[in-house]
Amino acid sequence: MNADQLQTIEGLMANIEGLARELPGSNPIPTCPGWTVDELVNHLAIVLSRMQVRIETNADAEPNTMPSGPPIGMPHYEWLAESYRALKETLLAHDMDDPAWNWTGENQRVSWYLRRLAHELAIHLVDLDAASPTPSRPETLGIDPLLAADGLDELVTVFLPSRARSTPQPVDQPRRLTFIPTDGVGRPWSIELNHQGLRAVDLEGSPDATVSGSSIELYLFGWNRPTTGLSITGDPATVQSFSAIPR
Repeated sequence: MNADQLQTIEGLMANIEGLARELPGSNPIPTCPGWTVDELVNHLAIVLSRMQVRIETNADAEPNTMPSGPPIGMPHYEWLAESYRALKETLLAHDMDDPAWNWTGENQRVSWYLRRLAHELAIHLVDLDAASPTPSRPETLGIDPLLAADGLDELVTVFLPSRARSTPQPVDQPRRLTFIPTDGVGRPWSIELNHQGLRAVDLEGSPDATVSGSSIELYLFGWNRPTTGLSITGDPATVQSFSAIPR
C-alpha cells in the first residue's frame, strides 16, 4: 500500500473516531438530513465491513450476512474502530493489483478500494464535523487541496457515472457542466449530462454552466455539501441536474 495514501487514510480515520467519541450520538447531522451521529457512524462501519468482504472474496457481500449494527452493548464508535482495523489488515495483506469486485463494473482491483475509502472517510468526516458546536474548515480536518482534486476526479469519472446510469437525467438535450479549480491544484473537468447518465468530456467548446472555486470547495460542491466562495455561471437547470444525481 502506498505510504502516503495510508497516512492520509489514517489521519482521516483518527479525526472521525475522535468526533464519534466526543459528539453525542443523538446529535443531528446538518449535511445528511434525517441522520444522527450514531446513524452516520453506523453507516461508515457497514461500508467498511462490506469493503473488507469484497476485497477478501472478490464478490459482493450477501446483504443477509452483513450486520446492520454493533453487537449488543458496544458503542457505535467502537464498532467503527473495529471495522476499520479489520479492513486495514485486509488491505495490508493484499497487493493493490489483486482482484476485488466493486459495483462500477470497472477497475476491479484492490487499489480501487483504497481510493474510494479515502473519499468515503473525507466526506463523512466533513459531515460529522458539521454536527459539532463549532465546525472546522476542511483543511484542519486533513482534507487538503491534493486530496480534494483527486476526489473531484473520482467523483466525475468513477462514482457518479455509475450512479447516473440508473437515474435518468431530466434534460431535454445533452448539457455540459465545467468545473474550474482556481487554486492551480488539479485540472478542469467537463461532464456531459444526458438521458443515459453522465460522462466526462473534452473541455473544447462553451459549457452550458461553469462552477469555479478552490479544489476543496469544488470537492464539497460535487458531493452536495455546503460551500463558500464558488462562482456559478450559466444555465441553472444544468447545475440542478448534476446536483440531483444520487450520492
